[in-house]
Amino acid sequence: MPAVDRLKEEVPAVRLHHVAISVKDMEASLAFYRDTLGLALFQDEVISGPDVDRGLMETDARVRMVLLADEAGNMIELLEWQNPPVIQRPPEHLGFRSAGLVEVCLVVSDLDEVEKKLEAGGFRFRTPVWRFGSDLESYGGGEARIRYVVDPNGVQVELMQIVIPGQ
Repeated sequence: MPAVDRLKEEVPAVRLHHVAISVKDMEASLAFYRDTLGLALFQDEVISGPDVDRGLMETDARVRMVLLADEAGNMIELLEWQNPPVIQRPPEHLGFRSAGLVEVCLVVSDLDEVEKKLEAGGFRFRTPVWRFGSDLESYGGGEARIRYVVDPNGVQVELMQIVIPGQ
C-alpha cells in the first residue's frame, strides 16, 4: 500500500494548526519566516486583557501576535512579549538529545534558492546539505535534501526539499 494511502488509514483525524515561537525581535523574525522563507501574513495584532492573561498564564500580558501560514494553512505563531518581557534562552541550540522542542521542519520547493536568500540575509547554517530517506516509503520513492539553520530566536529550523526521481 502506498505511504499516502497508509497515512489516511492509520493516522488519527488530528492535524497540526500552528507552532508558537516567543521572539526576541519581531522584525528579524518576520524577515526570516515571511520575507526569506515566503510564509504569508495571516494575522498581526496586539492582544491583552483578562482572557489573554488566563490563556497565557500571565498577569497584565500584552503580546504582539503574528500568524504566518503556508499554502496548506499550517501556521507559525510569533509572539513578541511587550509585557512581561520575553525570557532569554541559551544562545545555542542544545542538540537533538535535549528534551523539548528540537526543531521546526519546513518543506521548501528549492533548497538551493532558499540557501542563497538566507546567506544573503546573514543567517548561518548548522550543517551541510545531507540526503535522507531514499530507503523509506515516507518520501514517495524519493529522498529529502535537508539543511539546518537557526532562526533569530535560537529555534533550529530544518529546511527540507523532497526530490522524487522523474519529477
